[in-house]
Amino acid sequence: MKDYSLKINGHNYNVQIDNVNETSTVAHVVVNGVDYEVEIEGAKTTTVSKPQVAPAPKSANSAMITPSSATPSPRIAAAAPSSGYSVKCPLPGTVLSVKVAAGDTIAAGQTLVVLEAMKMENNIDADRGGVVKQVLVQQGATVMEGDVLIVIE
Repeated sequence: MKDYSLKINGHNYNVQIDNVNETSTVAHVVVNGVDYEVEIEGAKTTTVSKPQVAPAPKSANSAMITPSSATPSPRIAAAAPSSGYSVKCPLPGTVLSVKVAAGDTIAAGQTLVVLEAMKMENNIDADRGGVVKQVLVQQGATVMEGDVLIVIE
């Protein structure tokens, strides 16, 4: 039910529209406490059918099924991190920027990655200093909690 306050020719009307039925052109309307059955002129009825769900073939693997028209969002690199200290993602989000590159010398507390999560920007800072050995993410990548972002040596 939707409530409206209308002013027509200087007169106030409180209107409630209830039971709009997509399969007919009739709606139940209350204007200043008076019930009306209103026919919507020029409206066409629609037939709503329930979607049919077919089971997937037993040989199908959901991990192998991808829509042909969709381009997947970039994910973290598939390469396994090499030895060293791994900076892991604390929460799922999207990488807005990567502030370091492989070979950079960093200090403890330096911002390595800016991550957008829940419409907020979060700085991922280094816990310790060292040299960046690997950067496993790129700008725009979607990351999950626990994903390795950067390896520091």
